[in-house]
Amino acid sequence: MSEPNTTETNPAHVKLWVGNLPNKLTEYQLLKILDKFGTVSQYDFLYHISDTGRRTPRGYAFVTFSTYSSAEKAMDSLNKTNVLGRELLVRLANPKTDPSGFARKVIPAALKAGSKQTMSETEKTRKIRELEEKLKRMEKSSKSEFKISSMPNHSKTK
Repeated sequence: MSEPNTTETNPAHVKLWVGNLPNKLTEYQLLKILDKFGTVSQYDFLYHISDTGRRTPRGYAFVTFSTYSSAEKAMDSLNKTNVLGRELLVRLANPKTDPSGFARKVIPAALKAGSKQTMSETEKTRKIRELEEKLKRMEKSSKSEFKISSMPNHSKTK
């Protein structure tokens, strides 16, 4: 049914941002619309809560589908679709709009374990020597920089 080596076989869940939601659309109605495209593993319909406790929809939600193909079907079918007089916007969620609280930072390739760059033993030894020399220079220069001298006490005693 699905091609081999597709993202469908990846167990990772795919999170979508659904925006420009009409205020009259309920949480339940949106969930029922999204359910038609596949299994929804997580769903966040966001509200503003006033001082009096009144909840008003923010106009967007996050939905996580269990498979990439389900998320893709939802994006293709719902993006720019008119619902209750408003054109829905559906796209992959990104960290700036994702309130899940997890900071997703891009890790530079050089810091990843098992990076493809390899150094010869002589190159490693040379870099270690350079670092050791730099540390020695820093130690020598910092001895005078961080000396603590006692300050004379100028407070008057009565």
